[in-house]
Amino acid sequence: APLHPVMPALVEVYVNSILVVNSKGSNEYFNQPITEEEIKRVFRNSIFGVNFDTQNKSFTAMDIDGETSVEINIEKPTLASQLLLIYYLLLYEDVRLTNAAMLIANGRKIKSYSTAFLSELPIKYLLHQAQKDQLSYGGLFSPLLRLLATHFPQLSLVDDWMDDQVFGDSCRHQIDINLSEAFISEAFESIEINPYKTGKILKAMLSNNPTEIWPYAEIFVRHVKSVLGEGVPRHIQELYREVWLRLNTVLPRCLWIMTINA
Repeated sequence: APLHPVMPALVEVYVNSILVVNSKGSNEYFNQPITEEEIKRVFRNSIFGVNFDTQNKSFTAMDIDGETSVEINIEKPTLASQLLLIYYLLLYEDVRLTNAAMLIANGRKIKSYSTAFLSELPIKYLLHQAQKDQLSYGGLFSPLLRLLATHFPQLSLVDDWMDDQVFGDSCRHQIDINLSEAFISEAFESIEINPYKTGKILKAMLSNNPTEIWPYAEIFVRHVKSVLGEGVPRHIQELYREVWLRLNTVLPRCLWIMTINA
């Protein structure tokens, strides 16, 4: 569903009502920020839900004492709702940092969303979806891109975005292979003696949407060292790089950590 044009403005008003002190009126009443658990409940019901550790609540020292979350029951969140939550989070952190000195001077104890929590969210992927459908989400794409460049410059590198465009939907050719962790692992284990089989799997991964192959990211990255072997054809290495870049459009920081630990 397209985004109502008034929603971004309402988010801005809501964020300001939480953080900005009104010099002309009473400062006794402020709205409460959305808790991390409430946000997780939305994304947990999306295709990214498996990436959230339900046992890990990453609150910071600046969290509000005694904050409570509202029970949320969402079967499947829309793209608009996820984009608005991302916009809220980035705008909240932007306004909080801008007004940090004033907030400290007033002795206010405010919530700060942790970097670890923000890195769990598919910010880059959702921004790409907004870019593809600017007729529906154009009013949110520009401010989101500005906030992303300010707070997550590593996600707004020009080279990455150009690579993402190269691997767009129009460049994919569907390959009829049922992907599975066992099938992928088997293909990589025989990469030097049967690179054709590995190449077929990699092409199959490239033919799918990034979110469809993300569940195989861990098993895919686990074999990164085997791809660097001397007996591996350059073509296979290039295919592996292309799949990695496609996965990088979903949850970049999570992929980077998996790659480093592989």
